Amino acid sequence: MHPAAAVPPVVGAVVAGIVVVLTGLGGSPAAVATPAVPKAMAGYSHLTGTVSSSAPGPAVALWQHGYGVEFLDFPQAVVLGAAGDSYRRVDVAEERAGAETQGDPAPMLLSPDGTRVAVGDHDVERPDVVVVDLTTGETSRYGLPAGRSVVPLAWSSDGEALASLVSDEATNPYSGGRITGSIALLDLPDDSAEVLELDGSATAAAFSPDGSQLAVEQSGGITVVDLQDGNRRSLEVDGVLAGPAAWSPDGRLLAVTSVEPSIAPAGLDAPGTPTGLTFIDPSGEGRAVPDPVPLPLAGPGRVLGWADSGEVLAVLVVDGTDAQVLSGVPLDGTRPRPLMRMSDLGSYGVGRFQLASSVAGSLEVVDPDGVDRGPWPWALRGVLAVAAGLLAWYIAGHFARGRVRTR
Repeated sequence: MHPAAAVPPVVGAVVAGIVVVLTGLGGSPAAVATPAVPKAMAGYSHLTGTVSSSAPGPAVALWQHGYGVEFLDFPQAVVLGAAGDSYRRVDVAEERAGAETQGDPAPMLLSPDGTRVAVGDHDVERPDVVVVDLTTGETSRYGLPAGRSVVPLAWSSDGEALASLVSDEATNPYSGGRITGSIALLDLPDDSAEVLELDGSATAAAFSPDGSQLAVEQSGGITVVDLQDGNRRSLEVDGVLAGPAAWSPDGRLLAVTSVEPSIAPAGLDAPGTPTGLTFIDPSGEGRAVPDPVPLPLAGPGRVLGWADSGEVLAVLVVDGTDAQVLSGVPLDGTRPRPLMRMSDLGSYGVGRFQLASSVAGSLEVVDPDGVDRGPWPWALRGVLAVAAGLLAWYIAGHFARGRVRTR
């Protein structure tokens, strides 16, 4: 072989290697003094790396970005790093999704401190929950005693207990009705679980601040279960439990989302069209509560956290636009304060938005200089490296042949 003939493949290999290295660069998680969200959420991107390839560290938010699988587009499970400038895809949630999700990520739930994501499955032979550690990218699997379908519902404030909705049959989030089932309570440090003795009609849950009680939404109202002695009490409500962060930090209030019937299929997270928030006394003693607060809540209308006992965080619809805004909502009815704007939702919708509820009271707003998406996804890196390598091979071969002819 003429020495010149060996040059093109070497050049191609070197260029391909350089592309792999350059597309694998990404920021590493750094210590964050104060958790923050950006003024505007970064748009949908195919270049967002994964948690398993580049752990972002603690996150402040988790959401689904995009709906429906289209040409070159697919829904993503995205976490926002605690500094407000880094984005990663929770690849475990995307991988555990089945045909019943229509391309959406599997059921997922961000922990209150933002360090973990619990991922369930709508159709699994052996019921379990996979917990993704956002600080390391590692995963842990926890078996459950029952359920063909597992939907994480609520974390305790200390992150040691996880309540999940388990159903005997596979479930479909787009069946047109809310998913119901039993409550499986997982003790993560002990890796043990039990199913609460309720009537199997549960749809949502929220832990009390100290973790000793669990509010469970069932058909006809809310049941508060004392996890120490098993005692329970029923609360009448006009609406639905406002998510896993519905219980106020001082334990005196439980938030309820008022809803109107929805024309569209309700689905997993949408009990109806949300119209505002009301509040009840979880003790059942009839203590005074704030007046109802009418709000243009984005579905499903959950309370995402409490800035303090007098203000909740929620996502509001911006009237006349396709934008939504993460906002602080005072319970006295005064004007909400905007935090993070989400735009271009007509092209790539944002759904299942969750917040690390324990940081709600210290959340700041930043305007980052850039966006850290971590290393490019391996599939894209591989395609680009091969294409660049082949192109470099061809160009080097062309020049090598030209030099041979000249001589």
